Amino acid sequence: MAEARTSGFERFNDALRSLDDQLQDLRDRFDAQRKKVEVELRKRREQVRQDLRGSDVFQRAERVRKDIEDRVERGRDQVYDAFGLASKAEVQRISRKLNTITKKVNEIAKEVVAA
Repeated sequence: MAEARTSGFERFNDALRSLDDQLQDLRDRFDAQRKKVEVELRKRREQVRQDLRGSDVFQRAERVRKDIEDRVERGRDQVYDAFGLASKAEVQRISRKLNTITKKVNEIAKEVVAA
């Protein structure tokens, strides 16, 4: 009787290992197929992007977007002018000039201290 249990248990373990091997094989095949599909999807996505960018609709939409941006920029500049506010570009330009002047003042101060 003990032999029958052992051999039955061994057969069960063998069957379990076989199932585990089959499952691992399925996982490996699934991963390989998934990677192939991902590569194909990336290729197709890039092709669609290129096709869209080359289309007339995309070109028109791009021109409209740029036109709207220009109009908004001009409108904002008009509002800034009406209220006497500096634009972002003007503030950046003034900031660069101020940094240059600050560096020169610091250099002169170092020379005075050194003398």
